[in-house]
Amino acid sequence: MEKRFISVLMAGTLGICVLTGCRKAPEASADSDVYHAKSSLEGEVENIVAEEPDGNTAETDGAKQGGSCDVLVGTEENGIWICAEVPAVPEIVSTLTLRERDDWAAEKLKKLLDGEDANVQDITAEYLAQAEKELREMNEDDKPVEWLNFGDDSLLILSDGQKEASFRGNTSVSYVDGMLKKSCDAIYKKAPEIDVAGNNEGISLKFSVSRMKDILLEKLAVLDIMEVHISGIFYYELDGAAFYELVFTPSYETIGVASEFGQIELGEVQPRGSAWITEDGIAAMSLDNYCGNITERSENGKILTFSQVTDILEKYLENNAFCGSSKVKLTQAELVYYPTLRESELILTPAWHICIPLHEMQEALESDDKAWQEAVEKGAAWNIYLDAVTGELIKAE
Repeated sequence: MEKRFISVLMAGTLGICVLTGCRKAPEASADSDVYHAKSSLEGEVENIVAEEPDGNTAETDGAKQGGSCDVLVGTEENGIWICAEVPAVPEIVSTLTLRERDDWAAEKLKKLLDGEDANVQDITAEYLAQAEKELREMNEDDKPVEWLNFGDDSLLILSDGQKEASFRGNTSVSYVDGMLKKSCDAIYKKAPEIDVAGNNEGISLKFSVSRMKDILLEKLAVLDIMEVHISGIFYYELDGAAFYELVFTPSYETIGVASEFGQIELGEVQPRGSAWITEDGIAAMSLDNYCGNITERSENGKILTFSQVTDILEKYLENNAFCGSSKVKLTQAELVYYPTLRESELILTPAWHICIPLHEMQEALESDDKAWQEAVEKGAAWNIYLDAVTGELIKAE
């Protein structure tokens, strides 16, 4: 999707407005083994979390059954305008703890490669030697930044001469079919990009979205992945050749992992999947920081209703925890897992996510939308993650 979209790293130019409000310390608060003074804001958030829903908030949030939300949270001077469909959500969702896989070996990679045993070669050593040579020849300023990854330092790459597949860190996978990818490359820069994620009625497609999803899940089943959350689907067709480009994340009991991260910082890990899929199979696929064994499920309590979410966000705005703009719409609301790397474990925390997708905001800025330009200059939040159980503000940028 780099063809049209601004890189997520560009979100850093939008700025984050973080101010510190006045606080008092009426009582102690414990967070694991760290004790600190409880602020009035923390107490207000806890009170909202403890409230029982009154059943009279459907017109603004749809509660747990889902519905439309069109509401100003905060004030005209410092508020956020949420105009989005709110999904129905379960009452309780587990926090998940993941570690690297312990069942990935050459036999499973051969199955993913789907090659004849006689033709499959281990090319890991050749790859490492070439990578080391290229690194030595680079200027210091050109050397890649060392980002943190989920998993260990293992690497295995197999090839049958046409297809190549790899396991990295026991958490990441890549797969390429050289012939299919070559046909996709030939049209990628020439064919129009058609967004079919939402509604593809009236669009002539060489093969259906449902067929494309079946091809993806059939390949992922080799890795024991049975469901995914797709956040972007784009279609390209030219001279009888066609393929889909996907962006997707892991999904656990229909709840996907966060995909709209905005600015990525060192120390953060972003599980991410992408693929090019043709009618004849997958041309290319990568899963980064993605595949881990679930080692623990902890029930954290009830998921906040969206009415509680808006009440909590209002408290954060009142206390200047972040800045908002009441004149621009945040058009997406969803329940997702937010990933946090803790030592060698990836913690997936249920979170309410309220945002405008980055590509929508970019389109607004390119069209000289004055409201969004003013919001950017102000440092207004466009991407908010709130712990769906405790109400803690995870991220606002």
